[in-house]
Amino acid sequence: MQQVMRFISGALSVYMILIFIRVLMTWFQGASYGRAMEVLRSVTDPYLYWFRRFPFLRAGSMDFSPLAALIVLVIILNITNRLALTGSISLGIVLAIIVGSLWGAVGWVLTFFFILVLIRFITLLFRASMVSPFIQTLDIIIAPILRYFSRVILRGQNVTYQTGLALSGAILLLTRLLGNLVFYQIQGLLASLPF
Repeated sequence: MQQVMRFISGALSVYMILIFIRVLMTWFQGASYGRAMEVLRSVTDPYLYWFRRFPFLRAGSMDFSPLAALIVLVIILNITNRLALTGSISLGIVLAIIVGSLWGAVGWVLTFFFILVLIRFITLLFRASMVSPFIQTLDIIIAPILRYFSRVILRGQNVTYQTGLALSGAILLLTRLLGNLVFYQIQGLLASLPF
């Protein structure tokens, strides 16, 4: 059984790399990659498209379906790795893997937005041009986060854009750090379950 699990783990690792490459390629829509891209699409798109059916994986212009697709692969890969290593697995370990993978994805999103907010805050301090395409793209991406924190934390109170960025960045960073501590403990408790 362990030999089979090793083979499955290897296959999943390769497939995850292909999925990651495919996601990166979507960021460069105008480029042409020829036959190799067609083969990659035929292998990865059916799996990725399955997750696009769920509307809750979309938030404005942000599409989190590729992230969800990768999370599922990570969970399965971690389970097969465990089986390949030990030959057995408990429900507690499976739950710990699922919780860890989910928090890993959420943590990645928090870090991603924190970095974007930090970059925007720095550009504001240095008075970067507001008409720059880069700045405008940043503003579009982080706008939903800023609006959410303004509505929930500030109760719609008017503050400067710089203050909103500072507050949002602090909340994102604090949530990331506290989440690491909390979910690390939860994973430990789940992994220690006797079943």
